[in-house]
Amino acid sequence: MKGLNYQSKLTYTYSMPYEQMKKILEMDGFNCFTLNDDLKIIEYSIDHSKAIQLSLLLYLLDIDLIRFTIAQQIQLCLNIYAKHLQFEQQNIQHKYLSSDRIWLKVINNQQITILPRTLHYTVHFVGFDCPFYEKDDYQNSQTIDKQTIINIIRDILEQLKKKKLEKQKSNEKYKLLKDIFEQLLDKGIYQSHEQFQHQVETVFIKYQCKNQRLIDKVDKEVSSYSKRGMRVKDVVENLHLIISNNYKKGQFYSFQQILYSTFPKMAKELKNAIFYFNQEPENIIVNYFDQILFIIDDKYIEELINKNKQIIMKDFKFEIDMQEIKDIIKTELQNEFKILNYFLNQVKYQNKKFDQIIGYFYRLKNDLTVRVVIQILKDELKLLTLKLIDDLI
Repeated sequence: MKGLNYQSKLTYTYSMPYEQMKKILEMDGFNCFTLNDDLKIIEYSIDHSKAIQLSLLLYLLDIDLIRFTIAQQIQLCLNIYAKHLQFEQQNIQHKYLSSDRIWLKVINNQQITILPRTLHYTVHFVGFDCPFYEKDDYQNSQTIDKQTIINIIRDILEQLKKKKLEKQKSNEKYKLLKDIFEQLLDKGIYQSHEQFQHQVETVFIKYQCKNQRLIDKVDKEVSSYSKRGMRVKDVVENLHLIISNNYKKGQFYSFQQILYSTFPKMAKELKNAIFYFNQEPENIIVNYFDQILFIIDDKYIEELINKNKQIIMKDFKFEIDMQEIKDIIKTELQNEFKILNYFLNQVKYQNKKFDQIIGYFYRLKNDLTVRVVIQILKDELKLLTLKLIDDLI
């Protein structure tokens, strides 16, 4: 989005073989990733001036900070489904799709602004093979790709329908809009995707879709000289100010909380004010994932070693160097805890409070800790056994 000149990172895990995942990511084409097969994580570097998350895009459209034409939002639905088909035709399943894991990347040096303008972009999926760690039963959180995509399309169209019909005062325009949404929803996506595609073609022909816009009666052009058009520069400058005062490289999570709290104020100012004044962030309590959350608890490590040592080595009388084992475990955990950066992917998880997310964070941290301790103890047992055999020989 124009004005959002800052960077952030996304972190996802995967379990499939490296070459298989590499092939999927290259096919997707969101070429801002690094693949770490030792830790089984993917990291994306996001330039927010060029890419936007679908869930954020829909939110900004809903509060009317940015605008797309009706035709653009219909085309968005088609583009998202086309991306799904690209993978389905290669028998590739994402397994964990959501609107939070779909991104749009603008091309041809274009940017999204508060005005609906011709826009070209590519659609990308992230988080392949990565469970929803923010769910109660994350190990069984798989979804069916096609159904998820259909649900997303329904949500986009239902949001658009509600927004357009509720504020419509012209009886003629209301009837035309009602006809459009009846074709797209009732006769379209609620029947099947094939029917939806057919109805889109019908709507685009009937309402003369041209240059990503339907006829003026339903999709009126917003002039660059309108009140909104004259405020493009104001909004961009406001975003630059928020970034300048609040963003520090690498600290994107806390900054995004501040930024997202300001979006509704900017939308309100854009709509109501005679003269646009820069909007400051809300006085919110920023929820930091402080480094203390990533600290390794020595006492807990020792408890886990003693507990699992009795189970793993119950048939052996080996003596282990506790300090050496602890050091090995801590070194391994420093790497494994990079997986916890997953929780920095989202400022808000749908219908989840921050306290819940912290709970899920600690659950995953504990799962990782237990797994590493058990694996290191098993490796140590194997090493001691081989050493004993070697000594006997």
